[in-house]
Amino acid sequence: MTRRRRPIPWALLLLATISLLCLAYIFGLAWLQAKHWPMVTPADLYMTRLVDVTIFLWLFWVGSSIGSFLNVVAWRMPRGESVNGRSYCPRCKHQLKARDNFPVFGWLALRGRCRTCRLPISPRYPIVEAAVGISLTLVGLAEIYRLGLPFQSSHGHGGPLWTPLVSTTTLAVLFYHTLAISFSWAMGLIRMDRQQLPRKLAITSLAVLTIGMLAYPAVMIVPWQTRVPEFWRGDGLRVDALMRILTAFAAATFYARALGKGLCRDADLKLDPLGQSTARLFDLIAILSVPAIIVGWQAVAGVLIVASVLSILLRPILTLPTDMLGRFAVAIPIALSLHLAFWRQLDGLWFWPSCDSSPGVILVAGAIVLVSPVWLREPVANERGGAVFNPDGEGEVDKRTPSSDPEGNSQNHSSEKTIPKN
Repeated sequence: MTRRRRPIPWALLLLATISLLCLAYIFGLAWLQAKHWPMVTPADLYMTRLVDVTIFLWLFWVGSSIGSFLNVVAWRMPRGESVNGRSYCPRCKHQLKARDNFPVFGWLALRGRCRTCRLPISPRYPIVEAAVGISLTLVGLAEIYRLGLPFQSSHGHGGPLWTPLVSTTTLAVLFYHTLAISFSWAMGLIRMDRQQLPRKLAITSLAVLTIGMLAYPAVMIVPWQTRVPEFWRGDGLRVDALMRILTAFAAATFYARALGKGLCRDADLKLDPLGQSTARLFDLIAILSVPAIIVGWQAVAGVLIVASVLSILLRPILTLPTDMLGRFAVAIPIALSLHLAFWRQLDGLWFWPSCDSSPGVILVAGAIVLVSPVWLREPVANERGGAVFNPDGEGEVDKRTPSSDPEGNSQNHSSEKTIPKN
């Protein structure tokens, strides 16, 4: 008789790997630093490096938890369902245990299936959780350690005793950027499913970012002018914040109409609400408005160039049911996170568009965005209808003819994963 093979405990293996990497960082880096800095011993650095690991793990846990919630937002909001409520399997109606909701590890521990009915759960859930967690962790580390933002006073990082330098402004900026990246991910995930952005999500996202900048101008980081005012420290007046918002929306509309020639070929570029596929163009404007508000109209062209390149790289990974607009929408939060994490370094490059750049650099970057529809062009047939994400992990489902599961339930009642209420 053939002996049944025991399943591989992927969750435990991942936990063991992360633990070993953390220990290697704490003890290995402390030893290397003490070797090059005779005035300290490895024991002097263990606690400092432990603080680094603690901050990293906390940021990733918070970020991946946000990613878990965004999975719910992307599935429920376009269908008019509430995002509130505890987790349960819609097939068997069994409430998920708390440990099953733990980001990434919960899916691995369940081996991608409901604990009760054993029906599959799409691998998209842990992938999104990990992607959102990594993006928010990268930005969080850069801002908490004062490594990424321009015009921000920084403390020395040359010695081995570096520690985070946290202030009220630092926390406010990080919270604001976390909201922006989360909104951008939510929009990208919904468009990746070829669903129209819910009006409530688009209005709420842009309203929160607009009001937040007007209420606390320090989150601007850079001015809206092409010449940096003397003694600029990122804490301009509210009139500066208002001009930043207006120029951001203008830039987002301009670039969306330019990119619409490739991503929304049937759209009415005059924004006629009755025009065919105009809804796609409105969605594109909302998607581009987020990075335009965060980095300013000068640098948003750089974010869009990176996003367009990422869209090409994602083509073999994100196939049907998504389209090029969906890939581009998902690439936006990735490009925005990279820009925020390395903003100071990018700001110092002569060829990167920024508030310190010459008009010629900004014009060249804008011109590249204007010609990017050549490689982002979407076939007209792909803009009309198609398949949407099936959270059961059982393949794509045509959104025009929703299928039914073996129990007679509509596709809208497919297996989903949420996070519990606090």
